[in-house]
Amino acid sequence: MKYINDSLKLGTIVEQRIKERDLKQLESAKMDLMERMGTSVGLHTAGVPFISSALLSVVSFAMPQLTLWGAIFQWFSWPAHAVFAGIIPTGLLYCLLIFPSMTLFSRGFLAALKFYLGLIFLTAALAAGNLIYAFTSVFIFSEHTGLLIGALVGVLFSAGSIKLVNSAMFVKTSAFYLHNRIWRWQLKHHVKNTV
Repeated sequence: MKYINDSLKLGTIVEQRIKERDLKQLESAKMDLMERMGTSVGLHTAGVPFISSALLSVVSFAMPQLTLWGAIFQWFSWPAHAVFAGIIPTGLLYCLLIFPSMTLFSRGFLAALKFYLGLIFLTAALAAGNLIYAFTSVFIFSEHTGLLIGALVGVLFSAGSIKLVNSAMFVKTSAFYLHNRIWRWQLKHHVKNTV
């Protein structure tokens, strides 16, 4: 989790510098972020690790939904053919949580990154729980092996999602987003001071 911690530290520094409103410190932080970012154009500026992480997380979240909602509908004795009445709103809610957090972090807000990380770690826990359930169902209760395959794919996608945010390229992406936040702050306050 070294790279995740690096991204969080960079975000904390930027938040502190913006609160202090010291123009020299902000400029220094912006230059440090430029060094961390490396080249000004690349996969990190397009947000590739961040977007890929989110897509893997969404698919990983979707994997256990049929099993989960099937069990809920069976428990309440609701008609099994209506199971998508639970799956679709849950998926939409997840998307309504993950995509705004991505948008806000791409604007350089640390709280959005923390929320996003919380979501992908909760998704990983859900995928792990689904894998345990699928393993038990297949090997003890002789359920269909498709359940286990789907659970394994969900865990792999969750692991991939976490790996993408725990990478050097994601630190560069974070530096790019945070650099641009400082830059926007400087432009906004420069305009206010000249008017």
